[in-house]
Amino acid sequence: MIHVAIISHGHEDLLISTGIGGLQDTTEGIHVWIKDNRPSARLKAYCQQHAVSYTDASPGLGFGANNNFLFETIQNGVGFGDDDLFIVMNPDVATTPDTLFTLLERMNKDRALIATLNLYRDSACTETDANIRLFPDFLSPVRMLWVRSLTEAYDKRVVNRPAWCEWASGAFLAFRACHYRALQGFDDRYFMYFEDVDLCYRSFLQTGKGVRYYPDIAAVHLAARKNRNIASMHANWFIRSFLKFLFRKYFVYGAPRHGS
Repeated sequence: MIHVAIISHGHEDLLISTGIGGLQDTTEGIHVWIKDNRPSARLKAYCQQHAVSYTDASPGLGFGANNNFLFETIQNGVGFGDDDLFIVMNPDVATTPDTLFTLLERMNKDRALIATLNLYRDSACTETDANIRLFPDFLSPVRMLWVRSLTEAYDKRVVNRPAWCEWASGAFLAFRACHYRALQGFDDRYFMYFEDVDLCYRSFLQTGKGVRYYPDIAAVHLAARKNRNIASMHANWFIRSFLKFLFRKYFVYGAPRHGS
């Protein structure tokens, strides 16, 4: 069974226009769960019409806490099998049931506990999204001068076959339910940003492997990238979360095992 968790922060227009990211209506083997942080009667009614589970309980949580909430909701409700997938997916990502079934099949073959696919920024799949990256370190602010980001992306032109990468964006992450449970989910002390880096890092330390990346399995991610404005509230969250991750990486978790 594949369980897809989507968090909405006023994204009802987008979710409805894309048919819940291409996953609306009943598909055997896939169940979509939406947590609405800005309760919308329109989105609730739409979900009820299209066999999507909807909740607007506990509004105002951060990204990680929201996904942990949905995981616990599923676990305490219908329950997980150890081989079930729990997929964290942004409301601005569009995919298909066939894509998710292919991902499940490939993860089964590779015995992958955590995986991602190839995200693109356009529906024609011509502009790749930098959703696979290297873990940041104390030198990351210096590298920012030439990579223009606190985290360095892999070159997808080089990584053109299935591979293990250090971390992948929380815009789309697929977990074995048993692995998400073993990791105790996201660290909800991050309100927004770097909770995905933190979770992938802990997975890396626990398994000795990174995130399995499948370049030939595609989905579309039309990201807003609000943290780019240095004066914005999002930029403040981004920088604070970056420093929090560095502290945990070097003084709490320990160094990563490279070469995975």
